[in-house]
Amino acid sequence: PLAEARNEQRLQQVFKYVQEDFAKGISLREAAQRAHLSVSAFCKFFKKATGKTFSDYVNEARITHACTLLLETDKPIGMVAEASGFENLAYFNRVFLKKKEATPGQWRRRVGR
Repeated sequence: PLAEARNEQRLQQVFKYVQEDFAKGISLREAAQRAHLSVSAFCKFFKKATGKTFSDYVNEARITHACTLLLETDKPIGMVAEASGFENLAYFNRVFLKKKEATPGQWRRRVGR
């Protein structure tokens, strides 16, 4: 139980970091430091605890935010990508398509903009 509580606390620290900073640069090293683990130990720990890689989790948080912006604003897709923490528009489009099975423009039109 003590180890479980410590692991839960580690996860909460990492989740908080991602939620607060996903639009800025997220660093695997920083996440590992917040969990008090080496980078390799953190990667194994995070995958085991969540079933996802850390980068996949970060991308999901960013795509969720992008969907909110696509839905609630008329910002151009490039600005949505940047505001969601993606430095590269092509990468944003690729991740978005993989997660949502539509391009950002298609998704925006489909949900009623």
